[in-house]
Amino acid sequence: MFKILKKELQAFLKDRRAVMLTFLLPAILISVFSLAFGGAGGDDNIDKIPLLVCDQDNSKITKQTINDIDSVKMIDVIPCTFDSAIDLIKRGKKASMLVFHKGFADSVAAMRHLPWEFQYDAAKIQETGVLQSLLSRTVYSSIGKFMAKNAIIQNIDKQSPGMDSATRKTVIAKVIANQESGNSTGGTNLEAVMKLQTVSVISAKTGNLGLVQAVAGTAVMMLLFSLTGMGGGLLDEKEQGTLKRLLYSPIHPAEILLGKMAASILVASVQLTFMFAFSSVIFHLHIADKVLPLVILIFATAFACSGFGLLLATFAKSRQQLQSMSTLIILSMSVIGGSMVPTFIMPQWMQNISVISINYWSIQGFYDILWRELPIGITFLTKVGVLLAIGITFTLLAFRLFRKNVLALD
Repeated sequence: MFKILKKELQAFLKDRRAVMLTFLLPAILISVFSLAFGGAGGDDNIDKIPLLVCDQDNSKITKQTINDIDSVKMIDVIPCTFDSAIDLIKRGKKASMLVFHKGFADSVAAMRHLPWEFQYDAAKIQETGVLQSLLSRTVYSSIGKFMAKNAIIQNIDKQSPGMDSATRKTVIAKVIANQESGNSTGGTNLEAVMKLQTVSVISAKTGNLGLVQAVAGTAVMMLLFSLTGMGGGLLDEKEQGTLKRLLYSPIHPAEILLGKMAASILVASVQLTFMFAFSSVIFHLHIADKVLPLVILIFATAFACSGFGLLLATFAKSRQQLQSMSTLIILSMSVIGGSMVPTFIMPQWMQNISVISINYWSIQGFYDILWRELPIGITFLTKVGVLLAIGITFTLLAFRLFRKNVLALD
């Protein structure tokens, strides 16, 4: 038994790829997932969350409130007009906006319901949830104290209208001091008056956000794996001698690569189409009126993923090496790009680097179509253009490596 054990361990240690997959791959994936969930760094490294602020009242109290919000360590206040803020949220550029409507200061003084709103993109619910929590601690505290003071003065004047000014001033000061020491804002009625209205900029009729994330994220990740496997057919043909026979035929080497890429794009397009059709029938994903933008994005995604699969296949020296590299790269890209972990729950610095992955541009494009319902405009076409550029770049590199590695027949 011990001889068998020794033999198996020696065989395992001789296989460097197996050792890498056993130890290095899990370590890298743990690191990527930890970084994606903000597991690195301390509280001092927390990124600020941008908050669009539209002050339509332009009063002293709204300016003071905005200054209080801006003083919060985790919030980055960005002054903005209402229309431009709505446009930024709809296009997924920003997550939320705080609006102070006209008459806010008058409502505070009169103890009426405050005309303010928190408008947000439900696709970034984690980010907006943190913002709402921070706002409740900051805004409610500053405005609440002011309104509570007004309520106290009004109640004292109502209950004791003939009180002399000196006594009135003393009573008010004592009641306010007691109010502040108790950290109260005046009771349930005051909290109801101050209630911040929350409005999703994107209507709920646009569909299930979780379903869009699940379908788009899974589709792109599985597509990368399947196309890398198809690209690996080049290496199989090289090892089996099929490629050598093809090269002796009248076929130009470039035609071999183009034919394989065309087949990959066709299979990828059918695969993506099937995934979305399946989700539409089984899970009622609404795609009926979005066929044209879906077709455009499906082709761009298929082209980019095909180029990626072909590049890996021409870079690797063997099928085993291809499997090792593809597993590591695709899983890392899928985490960073939002297939496994939605990008909006990642730290800001990791959201910034997510743009290096195919997953990010494709998933955001599907978000634009299926969740934000954007028309075929500059925002959507930018993502399509990036995917096409990625596909072209990978394809050109694959052609270069094809001549250098795959055609180097021994």
